[in-house]
Amino acid sequence: MHTEPHEQHLAPIDHITTSGESRAQRAARTLAGWWRSHRAALFLRENWPLGVAALVAAGVLALLAWGVWTIVTATIDAIDAAGDAAHDAGAWITGGPIISSISDPLRAYLDQAHAAGLPATGRDLLTTWLVAAGTLYLGALLGSTYARVGWAAIGALTAAAVYAGAPHATGPTAAALTAALWLTLSLPAYAGPSVLLADLAARRARRTAETAEVTW
Repeated sequence: MHTEPHEQHLAPIDHITTSGESRAQRAARTLAGWWRSHRAALFLRENWPLGVAALVAAGVLALLAWGVWTIVTATIDAIDAAGDAAHDAGAWITGGPIISSISDPLRAYLDQAHAAGLPATGRDLLTTWLVAAGTLYLGALLGSTYARVGWAAIGALTAAAVYAGAPHATGPTAAALTAALWLTLSLPAYAGPSVLLADLAARRARRTAETAEVTW
């Protein structure tokens, strides 16, 4: 009897090589194939400098945004602190011990027997006093000679009233404090627009003379 040789059925090579692969190996092979042939992967491989530049630009923009935010928050905090300091300074100026050492004796002088028998109260007299002093000071700042004389006169009267209305043995101190404050306020009043206008006129005359010399 003729016996046919035993035929062996061979499996495809790819089947042999892949049958023993794990899931992770198959995923890695799929990813490698995608990286070699996919259009998006090819674009990334050919233009990777653009991606690096985009990442660097994004980092720089994030850093700039953080810097701007830091500066803005610091500025807001500084403004808040300055506002609180200005409020405290204004409260100290308007109602602090210095102004009270002048205004309280002046109010006491007007509220005592000096206002008795008058239709106006001490408060009315104080208001009129303050309005007159403010008006004269404004006129002195604007260069009015009459206002400057009146500002000096009302300053002397204020110091005398503070001296008379201050508590016992504190009159000289209160009057000296009034004079010091009045003289400080008088600096811009007596060296105001008149000096500035004279300086501007001198500069204008000098410029005109220089222009005339150049023309000739």
